[in-house]
Amino acid sequence: MIPDGCSTALLSSTRLYQQYYNMEQSHLAIDPFLCGMVLTHSSDAPIGDSAPTSSCYVTGQPSQTGFISTYPQKTNHDLFPIDANKAFQPLATILEAARILKHKATGLVFTCEFPQATPADCATHSYSRKNYSSIARQMVNNQVDIVIGGGVKYLSDNMVDELQQRHYQVFRNDYAGMRACSSDKMWALFGSTTMQFDLDRDTTAEPSLAEMTAKAISSLSKRPEGFFLMVEGSLIDPAAHNNDIKTAITEFLAFNKAVEVAINFARQDGQTVVLILPDHGCGGINIGNRKSNHGYDKLSLEQIIKPVDKFLISTSKMADLIKNEKPENLAPLFQKYYDVQLSALQLEAICNASNYHASPIERKSRKGPNLTRTIAQLLYDSTYFSTTTYGHTGEDVFLACYHPQNDIPLGAITNIEVNQYLCKQLGIDGQLPQLTEEIFTPHQTLFNDAQSITIDSLGNEQYRLTVKYKKHTLIAESDANYLFIDKQRIDLESVIVYMKKNDTFYLPKKVKNEK
Repeated sequence: MIPDGCSTALLSSTRLYQQYYNMEQSHLAIDPFLCGMVLTHSSDAPIGDSAPTSSCYVTGQPSQTGFISTYPQKTNHDLFPIDANKAFQPLATILEAARILKHKATGLVFTCEFPQATPADCATHSYSRKNYSSIARQMVNNQVDIVIGGGVKYLSDNMVDELQQRHYQVFRNDYAGMRACSSDKMWALFGSTTMQFDLDRDTTAEPSLAEMTAKAISSLSKRPEGFFLMVEGSLIDPAAHNNDIKTAITEFLAFNKAVEVAINFARQDGQTVVLILPDHGCGGINIGNRKSNHGYDKLSLEQIIKPVDKFLISTSKMADLIKNEKPENLAPLFQKYYDVQLSALQLEAICNASNYHASPIERKSRKGPNLTRTIAQLLYDSTYFSTTTYGHTGEDVFLACYHPQNDIPLGAITNIEVNQYLCKQLGIDGQLPQLTEEIFTPHQTLFNDAQSITIDSLGNEQYRLTVKYKKHTLIAESDANYLFIDKQRIDLESVIVYMKKNDTFYLPKKVKNEK
């Protein structure tokens, strides 16, 4: 379970926020299981990007910005030993191993769009997290049993047809359909891109993260061999990027409820491990700022929390509401949604926002950030919360774990050790590198005796490999989980990956022996 971009200070802030409403509720569901810290970063940078940080958890290999479960390139500032000869090699993930080696059911639950970094890390491979078309195809083809999250626009009609042919139930913005579904194979997506922030969520149109988690567990736990599930509180990260602290807090509260669902199941089941940790920090959110330089030790809980308690919607939703509104119409909206009386200076700051369409100031003359961040700045400047950046931060992240026999990791561990712990619990210690070799062999190695090899572009970042060898012809397309040998279809346990950077197809080693 990954609360994306969640710093330890946000954990503290959320705990105080919850306590403000109920003084007897001084702990979060995650609290009894906190057991250590994780050193999480990229292969070549102390401050990590989501793609390589989550990728290391599921593959055991630190990687670099933008890389989705793919071996990094060597640089002159690596933090780990990197083999330059392995650059762009797809890396088998814990989800793929759970399915292929242990025959477990697999699932992904998240609130971002499904080709986003963390869910993509579990079931796809790319050197660019922005390559959504390839990532989406791979995720559709990688036989994940349950997928619940955002990103309707990225699931094409052809992808829906493909899933339905494989006996998946597919729901797009169909909350009732998802709730009623009893199938062991399901895709349910909400929102064009991401789902809504929990603070803004239409509870009649979109499920909570807790409900999505419960739905996935209910289905996956039917498999006698067990299951692997990744649950991401995805939208903590964009809220922190926006410096929108109230929204980040409520996103973590939504994640915390999902944790409660998972741990309640694990306790009853007696055979399930729940590991909870962020992939990195974000925003530098903290309690205390220059307003509290003096008298910080006299501030009451009410003084700290009450100002943000009045903020009723996210800053991004407010930005959408006001971007076309004339400046003279803004004051009532700020009064209604934030209990803030807009000052002349604050109104001027909004007019200087880069994407305020109704601003009387010419675009080229504006000095401010976008509306979402401008609104956050004017709101939180009057509170005792602070932020340091619109980007990620490099501090260690918290670790929590439930294990039925109390076999839990302790102390400060590395992101590599997180993967080692997961592999141990799955019973596949040391087997991920071997699985990588088996399912992702470079085509040059596999067909070193070929008579001819051609690679053709099919458009939309998709490619076709044609190999003629030993009187046979193999045709494979990138992102698919099948290929053709002499026109006979061969179904695969894994997806076929093409890396444009090194012009290489990666296929299962055993396809060479199919004929």
